[in-house]
Amino acid sequence: MEDETPTPNITLTTMKAPTQCTLWSRKNLTPLDLNLELVKVYTRTSHIERDLLKCRECGQLYFHDWYEHVNFNHDAAMYDTYIPVETEAEIETLSNIEKSADLADYVPQLHGSFTNDRNDDLKWVTEKYA
Repeated sequence: MEDETPTPNITLTTMKAPTQCTLWSRKNLTPLDLNLELVKVYTRTSHIERDLLKCRECGQLYFHDWYEHVNFNHDAAMYDTYIPVETEAEIETLSNIEKSADLADYVPQLHGSFTNDRNDDLKWVTEKYA
């Protein structure tokens, strides 16, 4: 008997790649490489921050999501996601998404994770990650 488990329906929304931005072509990006300025704040809580940022070098806009997963037995895991945006409609759509994990449906995105003891390089994600 074959497994009849349905395949999940994965829908990706492809944003325009920010090819003119130096962040797109730079290798081994770290948070120190980000030269971004705050444009607008959408959410600020103790575990979630969402805002609109602009590259100081080229003007590219990024919707930014910072999320902290609290683990009382270990270091908290923190995640940064930067999604390139162009239009008010894109910005509004992203700012209305409730769960940070649902932002994985939007590519490309610059993604990084860290704890108090570890800081991963930022990486461009061009397909949905788990």
